[in-house]
Amino acid sequence: MSAKSRHLFVIDPIEKLNPAWDTTIKLAFVAHSHGDEVFCTELSGLIWDSSLKSVSALATPMNFAGSPQSVVTDSKFTRRISFSDFSIVQMRKEPPYDLQYIEALWILSMGRHQTKILNDPLALQQLNEKLMISDFSEFAKPMMVSSNADELFQFAQKHCDSDIVVKPLNLYGGRGIVHLSSKESLHDDLIRETNQNNATRLVQKFEPKISEGEVRVFSVGGEAISWCLKVPAKGDFLANTRAGSKLEEYQPTMQELKMIETVAKSLVNKGVYVAGFDLINGFLSEINITCPALLRPERESLDGFERVHQLLLRKLIP
Repeated sequence: MSAKSRHLFVIDPIEKLNPAWDTTIKLAFVAHSHGDEVFCTELSGLIWDSSLKSVSALATPMNFAGSPQSVVTDSKFTRRISFSDFSIVQMRKEPPYDLQYIEALWILSMGRHQTKILNDPLALQQLNEKLMISDFSEFAKPMMVSSNADELFQFAQKHCDSDIVVKPLNLYGGRGIVHLSSKESLHDDLIRETNQNNATRLVQKFEPKISEGEVRVFSVGGEAISWCLKVPAKGDFLANTRAGSKLEEYQPTMQELKMIETVAKSLVNKGVYVAGFDLINGFLSEINITCPALLRPERESLDGFERVHQLLLRKLIP
């Protein structure tokens, strides 16, 4: 590992991010505070050049003056830099997982021989954040995935007592997730949710204990870094921060620690080094691998980020 590393973060336009809260900016800040060079680029800045057989980026330096909130970028210093000149590239573009995102993954995958990219773009192409829990069925509740409303209805009756949560596979931040529990209208509701059997949906039994909160675990390199409880707003069942959930400290059980360690280490073997796990009543609900956030009850806290930086350097950068 060189004395000074060079990091590239693939992100949304920086003016759209909240520097005090955003995990990516905090990661960049900690790297910068160690004397590393830190750059950012957007999806439009990714370039594959067949004459060079390499990927490069229109990279802009990120500078800080003592805090994540002090981040400064200036496009006049943007220059094209080969991936080979970066110690690590982090794909931290927020969803939606749309065609533009997939196209960026295609470009990123062609640069895998030049540097370490995380999470691995091939893993990001192949793994769906909501379906991934099916690979760990011992830690997740039974589910059905289909666009056929009749099949989903029969599953809901047989396994869920007609009390279900319905999730789209391509949205994020709680968008499109609904709770259905009316036995009389459930079939019609599923026809509507599947857009007349044309939209795929994941169905599971609804967990009432979501009212007590959903646990978020942030892991790096197979190691759990932080645990945080997201408590839904009163009268709501969505525990994401966008929906107004409250963040609290959380102490995991030994069973939860073992579960996360098992799953996180398995994901590392697939090129997923950074992940955010959502747990409801001790069961895996979702695994965020596109742009997971390290959540703390104090949103501006830097707790855990030093450890993340150390792990990335030790595990990923030669």
